[in-house]
Amino acid sequence: MNITIEQVAQSPLFKNMTSDEVKDLLSRMNMLTKHVQKNDYIYLAGDVIENLCLVAKGSVQIVREDAEGEKSIVGHIRAGETFGENHFAAANRQSVVSYFVTETADIVLLPFSRMTLSVLGDVKLYSKFFTNMVAIVAEQNRELLEKVDILGKKTLRGKIMAYLEQQSAEKKSVRFEVPFSRTDMANYLDADRSAMTRELARMKDEGLIDFNKHMFVLCG
Repeated sequence: MNITIEQVAQSPLFKNMTSDEVKDLLSRMNMLTKHVQKNDYIYLAGDVIENLCLVAKGSVQIVREDAEGEKSIVGHIRAGETFGENHFAAANRQSVVSYFVTETADIVLLPFSRMTLSVLGDVKLYSKFFTNMVAIVAEQNRELLEKVDILGKKTLRGKIMAYLEQQSAEKKSVRFEVPFSRTDMANYLDADRSAMTRELARMKDEGLIDFNKHMFVLCG
């Protein structure tokens, strides 16, 4: 595993920081790294999370599983993105979701215990870091509200269109790639896969959308 400072510095967590500042910060925080194979878990629901985690390479799903093993996808984390921030100031750091690797991942772990001014030693650097972390938490809250909006739609077509429109807005294009397989997309939409596949085909026949595997086009 070879995680470079340049690779890590591209994350929004280090926005407005120089490579030297990122290197200094990671050193002061006693950065840890972890290599996780595809289809393995980084954390399971019930685990105590003591680190802010940055996905340097690969991709991770946030999932919830019921007693029967049925999986519901809460979110998707791409390379450069982070998770665990919401546990930093929590009285209870026990996770209610699991973090599942969908593409072999290299993870940077930053211990919460090192995220103090006395450890970082530089007020300006400390301010930059926490400003970025707050911005990330705000963005994650927005994404959760978007998920609530999707699940609030009364019809399957409404859920599909809400999701595709959100993806289009995020990519700033009517042509875009979604991060999910059909099975995972159905899980994310809380829908039956077969029913979703049929509805996608109907929407394509009606000229509302076009698609090929992960690529979608909004035609309406």
